[in-house]
Amino acid sequence: MAAVQSTRKVLLNRLAIVAVLIATVIFLGPIYWIGSTAFKPKALATTVPPTVVFQPEVTPFVRLFTKRVQMTKPVTPEAYAAAPWWEKAIYDGGEGC
Repeated sequence: MAAVQSTRKVLLNRLAIVAVLIATVIFLGPIYWIGSTAFKPKALATTVPPTVVFQPEVTPFVRLFTKRVQMTKPVTPEAYAAAPWWEKAIYDGGEGC
């Protein structure tokens, strides 16, 4: 047996669907922004006003996951002293973070 709905109920259902879609876009917007910023070049990630259209790059991720693997000899004290904190964490094997 087919369910018959009034025009008012159909309109309210469609409005509810539109409201849920708008709320979803609003709540997922920051997650998209964070994810897209991860693929921006360093110079574009900190610009004001923010850059929306850009050429994505994966170089930082490649460096992040290959730096420790490429270390074949101990780091010199000069290189360790000049390194930023995140590279020192890599040199220390993740200890002290």
